Amino acid sequence: MATSKFSTTLNPDRVREAKARVGERGFSRYLDQALGRALQHDRLADLEGDLAGVHGPIPDDVQRRIDQTPWPR
Repeated sequence: MATSKFSTTLNPDRVREAKARVGERGFSRYLDQALGRALQHDRLADLEGDLAGVHGPIPDDVQRRIDQTPWPR
C-alpha cells in the first residue's frame, strides 16, 4: 500500500493516549485505521439515508428491537 505524509493538527491529550497504547512507531497505522473506521461509519450512514429515501425511515418498533439486541460476541 502506498502512503503519503500529511500535516495535521490533533488534540495533544488524544495523541499522548494513542501513543501510550500503540507506541511511537505504531501511531501512523493507528491513525490510518481510525480514519478507515470513520469513513466506513460515514458510508454506512449515507447508505442508511439512501435506503430511508427509498423505503422510508426505520419503524420505531423495529428500531427499539435493534437497540435492545445485544452485540454478538
